[in-house]
Amino acid sequence: MKILSIYNKFLSRHPFFGTCLTSACGMGAGNLLCQTIMYPMTNHFDPLLFVTYALFGFFVSGPFVKVWWDALEFKIFKNPKQFLRPIKMMLLDQTTSPFILNSCFLYVLALYAGKSHSEAVDDALNRCIPVCLESYKVWPMVMILNFYVIPPHNRVLFTNLISILWTTYFTYMVSGTATQ
Repeated sequence: MKILSIYNKFLSRHPFFGTCLTSACGMGAGNLLCQTIMYPMTNHFDPLLFVTYALFGFFVSGPFVKVWWDALEFKIFKNPKQFLRPIKMMLLDQTTSPFILNSCFLYVLALYAGKSHSEAVDDALNRCIPVCLESYKVWPMVMILNFYVIPPHNRVLFTNLISILWTTYFTYMVSGTATQ
């Protein structure tokens, strides 16, 4: 619990930067875990892919969830006593976030794989719906728990702990190994 206390103190002093670091660690750890698990099958570890995941978490995913969840909490659903507020927050979050974050990340991964801008856009558009449908097996329930139980300052930490597992699966799913 001392680590959580240190984390919360850091987050209270640096909420935006702390969120970005938390997301970078979650996405990087998920990719690292997946590459470690897949290494016996592929005999390949790609450190730049790991860095790509971590940087996306730091520069895109972290800032996005910080701004978006603050908007949900303090601007869109301001009244904490509002009927079914966490469910409404989850529904709005899950009708927007998966499409935004997954399409952006699929685009980045396509560019990383050497595709041109137009090829990367096509790739992201073609893969986004299947990835989002997969995400609906996990994230709606996580987000209900997140908005009902987890205090706002620990939501990014909680979702990034789950994200380690999701990113591991996501890396496997988009790597092509899942279809081979």
